[in-house]
Amino acid sequence: MSLKIGWIDYLNTLPFNFELTGVKADFDYQLIKGVPSQINQYLRKGSIDVGFVSSAEYIENFKDYYILPDLSISSLNKVHSVLVLSEKPVNQITEIALTTASKTSRYLTRIVFEKFLNKKVFYTDLKDINKIDTALLIGDEAIAYRDKYPYSIDLSGEWYRHTKLPFVFALWCVRKESFQRKKSEILKLSSVLKISKEKFFEDMEKYLKKSKIDFDTDFAKFYLKNLDFCLSSQHFESLQLFSNYLLEMGLIEEKPDFEVIK
Repeated sequence: MSLKIGWIDYLNTLPFNFELTGVKADFDYQLIKGVPSQINQYLRKGSIDVGFVSSAEYIENFKDYYILPDLSISSLNKVHSVLVLSEKPVNQITEIALTTASKTSRYLTRIVFEKFLNKKVFYTDLKDINKIDTALLIGDEAIAYRDKYPYSIDLSGEWYRHTKLPFVFALWCVRKESFQRKKSEILKLSSVLKISKEKFFEDMEKYLKKSKIDFDTDFAKFYLKNLDFCLSSQHFESLQLFSNYLLEMGLIEEKPDFEVIK
């Protein structure tokens, strides 16, 4: 039975694209594609075995998942693709339309505004970017719209400014039941993803051209070099702090354990 892998085609997931980098996957697999919120849902329901999911998805459902080691999408300061964009300066913002594509970024918005900026705002779900003056956007959409608004708050930059820690946006996670049934394939995938990440950065320009991305190559190189794809003790410290804020704000019910496959 093939391994079902949840896959997100964003600029920031390119280093893990082992088909792009030519790293051989010595097992049967199927890529199930979607936006982050869809991949979260697929993993939760068991439609996929393993996937790149938001940190919030792991934190809320940690009893069902293991984490693959040494892999994440994180930022050591500004991330440039998780942005609150506005027609107004921050002191005049009263309402934010939140993308439904990422729960982690929605939670981070609340922490930044309510805890760091000490500001109460009203939140809605983003439906039409052209009909609102302040929105949370993520990923390729945030990059596309970032220059169209006079004011921009980089949420990862705010997190770093207040905590001096990287922010972990996404993790590679596997369902515990899938790990028991497909341990060999999961361990191989974990190795393939790590090798792909390393290979990608050895010749980034080559793989960016092969990928046919819609972004300027110079910007893509700057953007990807600014991200952090590792998962160290400092990253786990950040995840613990993020969880503490969510617990304190009543957004989660219990503090998670962070279990990494061996």
